[in-house]
Order: sequence, then C-alpha cells, then structure tokens
Amino acid sequence: MADEEQYLDEERDVQDELDAGKKRGFVPEFLLQVLKWLLIGLAVVIGMVTIAFVTFNILMPGRVPVSPQEQSADYRDVHTLYNFFNNISPIRGLTADDPPKTFIAELTIGYRKGRTAVQTELIDRTDQIENIILLFLGQKKANELRTQDAEELQEQIKNKINHIMVEKVDLVLFKELQAF
Repeated sequence: MADEEQYLDEERDVQDELDAGKKRGFVPEFLLQVLKWLLIGLAVVIGMVTIAFVTFNILMPGRVPVSPQEQSADYRDVHTLYNFFNNISPIRGLTADDPPKTFIAELTIGYRKGRTAVQTELIDRTDQIENIILLFLGQKKANELRTQDAEELQEQIKNKINHIMVEKVDLVLFKELQAF
C-alpha cells in the first residue's frame, strides 16, 4: 500500500508540474492573442496586395497609365511663351452712361519670358497703369463693357499701356469684366 501511495504522490507531483506549466498570466495570454490576430491580418493584406498586383500585370502588361485628357499634338498654347504680371488691383469705377453704372475689371498683363526689364517697369508703373485703365474704362458706356467686346478692349488697353512704357507689353487679358 505504501508503494501505491508513493506512486499516487509522484503522479500528483507530475500533474502539478504540468498544470503549473500551462498556467499563464493575463498579459502573456492577451499578447499572444493580439500577435496572432495581427499576423493573420498582415497575411490577409499581403495576400490581397499580391493578388491585385498579379491581376493588374496580367490584364495590363506593358501599358503605361495615361491621363484622361490628353492634349492634341497639334495644340500649342501660346500663353506658355509669356510671363504674366498679376499685381494690378481690380479696377472699379463708373461708366459714361446717364445715369452712370458701375463697372469692375480685373486683368493681367503678359510679356515674353525672359524680359525682366518689362517686369521691373510694370512694378514701377503699377499705379500709373491702374489709373490709365480706370480712366479708359470710365469713358465707355455699359453696353461697350461686355465680354463680346473684350478682345477689342484688351487691344486698346495694351496700346494705352505701351504708350507710357519703354519696354512694351505683349498681352492684356481680362480675368473679370462686368458692368451693372
């Protein structure tokens, strides 16, 4: 009987050692669960990226992505040849109508790239240029200050500006032109 008790005691000791090895605290068990789910999530993401990459390369071998709006090879934008002077304040004034109407004009002045002397002169003469534009547009009637007549007005304003400039400007463009 003593042998049986000794055998049972040894069996209990072995079982206690096994149970002690299985026991883990809250933090290690929690960390193992988090790491397990992170690895599963990472494997899913890697799998999805791999599938997308392989599918894209099978469906579009050697293709280069193209912008949806391509320009015609025949199209040449002449405005890329110019720098623009945008420091002219919006011009507000009254028309020559009876009773006078209000007008607002905002414009930019273009000159060929590389002509820094023009830019310097435009900076020096900004106030004078704004005054010329105000006086010129103030002599017009509201029905003459329409976007349909903008090209003619732009040419006339360019000539007025060039009259006072040593270095000539090439373009005058309206950003806004309203009479109300």
